[in-house]
Amino acid sequence: MYMINKFLLSREERVNYQISLLNKYPAKTLVTVKINYPGLNKSNFVNDQIIEIICDQILLYYSTEILHYEYYNSLEGVIYHFIFDIDFENTKKVMVAIEENHILGRCVDIDVYKLEETIVSASRTHLGFPARKCFICEEDARICSRKQTHPFEVIENYFSELYMKYVDTRADTEKKCNQIALLVCKAIICEASTYPSFGLVSPVSNGAHDDMDYYMFLNSALAITPYFKQMAIAGFTFIEPERIFNVIRNIGIECEHKMYEVTKGVNTHKGLIFLMGVCITSLTKNMYDDGNFENIQNIIKLMVTNILDDFKNVNDKEKLTHGERLYVKNGFTGIRGQVKDGLDIIFSHIIKLYEHNDLPERERNVQILIELMAQVEDSTVVYRHNLPTLRQVQQDAKKLLKMGGISTHNGREFMDKLQEHYIENKISSGGCADLLAISIFLLEIKSKFY
Repeated sequence: MYMINKFLLSREERVNYQISLLNKYPAKTLVTVKINYPGLNKSNFVNDQIIEIICDQILLYYSTEILHYEYYNSLEGVIYHFIFDIDFENTKKVMVAIEENHILGRCVDIDVYKLEETIVSASRTHLGFPARKCFICEEDARICSRKQTHPFEVIENYFSELYMKYVDTRADTEKKCNQIALLVCKAIICEASTYPSFGLVSPVSNGAHDDMDYYMFLNSALAITPYFKQMAIAGFTFIEPERIFNVIRNIGIECEHKMYEVTKGVNTHKGLIFLMGVCITSLTKNMYDDGNFENIQNIIKLMVTNILDDFKNVNDKEKLTHGERLYVKNGFTGIRGQVKDGLDIIFSHIIKLYEHNDLPERERNVQILIELMAQVEDSTVVYRHNLPTLRQVQQDAKKLLKMGGISTHNGREFMDKLQEHYIENKISSGGCADLLAISIFLLEIKSKFY
């Protein structure tokens, strides 16, 4: 009876503290996460790990809406409190999705509160959701809890087994995401190794660039690869694509910092980090959803639905990025426009044309680069030169394709002339280079996983 009274006192203290938090953050929403476990001894290794895993997920995907969070250990186990800047009902919907879809979601209670005259808890049934089911027998959880239908040992085993299932699933996910990140690294290196490359950096030439070389590209590729693994893991979830995109943007910023660190301030892969980040997380989201290869493009579009909003207030900015300058001057949407279209040139053209091609890999990659140069509105060319130069590059590439490209003698001769001309005139199709890396990656992914 002494322990029961202490437990009830601990619960009362928690409720009073929740009220104080809501008073501190008026008109905001409070989310409290605690273990959904019977008995008085709620804190143990498995239970504490489950709470931490769930709350790490909340922090990862909802950080932009969280104003404050804290946690502590009590007789109710580890308790997390989050203050959300989202309305009461929508917050509850988000938390129900976690309870229902996360592998450990049924092991926790995620309660959502607001403060009116007193503290008010969001109800599942009020929002049209069914009542929670017992994780042992699938009956109404409240009835099983009141009747103590299931022996404590059965519930304890359920938690332990589900936690181990999560650990195994997480290990499989990390292994797959590591494999995918290595394929990203290979694609980036293959792009840099492509030759002839029409003014791009290659193993035999710095191309049209005075500030970078092949080895800088290799160092950059190796430095940024671990971040692609993080992005891949972030995509392997039930969370909606737009929210995943917010997560990978933050990872992408860290990735850019690392790139600049190893290149001493030279931009080797900034555009590619963005493109590949969207591509790799759409891939792993699609794997989680068990979709077919073609569905990756649909997820890309969903992920970046509002990407062109980046240009909304561009006229009010004092300092513009390269992409923003081109948007203001030429209306170019650049890589944002490419992902907004779901990288359509790759999915609808390049992959269909080259997935069963018999060309050796090096020659195939050169040919893909020519295809891209013929069609892509490459903002790098426009930024370094002007719109007429871009049109000339597109015409050159179309002429080269008609000649047979790398597969014919005349094509190879014309390629050599173009290579010399582009290097001499500092012309470099950097946007096409990024799309070449994406093409190489997706061709590899389709052959290995689909």
